[in-house]
Amino acid sequence: MDNKKILIVYYSLQGNTRQVAESIQKSISGDIFEIELEKTYNVATAATLGLMHIKSGHTPQLKRHIENIEKYDIIFIGSPIWWYTITPPITSFLKEYNLQNKIVIPFCTHKGDFGNFHTKFSEYCPNAKIIDGGDFHNNQLKDENVKKNSIRKFINLAQNEIEYRLL
Repeated sequence: MDNKKILIVYYSLQGNTRQVAESIQKSISGDIFEIELEKTYNVATAATLGLMHIKSGHTPQLKRHIENIEKYDIIFIGSPIWWYTITPPITSFLKEYNLQNKIVIPFCTHKGDFGNFHTKFSEYCPNAKIIDGGDFHNNQLKDENVKKNSIRKFINLAQNEIEYRLL
């Protein structure tokens, strides 16, 4: 990933996805961007309103935007799993930005099943070069050594895949 401009984008309701995003940034540098919403979810509304948004395809308004996404070559995008799929804030992000020809590396945090996260991700980024993503069970994030090892393994696999695709 040398000489490539890297962006780490994430949405995090309870801090798990933020932990992974920040750990990725510490490992590989790059810019980091937290997705924030005009009207935020909380734990209760994520379980109810979030489900309604997923079922209806509603995409909430983003509070902040990235000025020059064109300057990035590699974009890590992280989401918690809600109802076995991508959160509506991540869907909003993916619909807003053209990621054509970008190397996109999705990652998610979950409590046991990441469902159709990777499939949905591919649907929303049809012209991106999507690298096999990573998933992190919330229990992995409780132990600092397990978290570091899991993230290191994820980054190494992503780097190998990027190098293979760019040869």
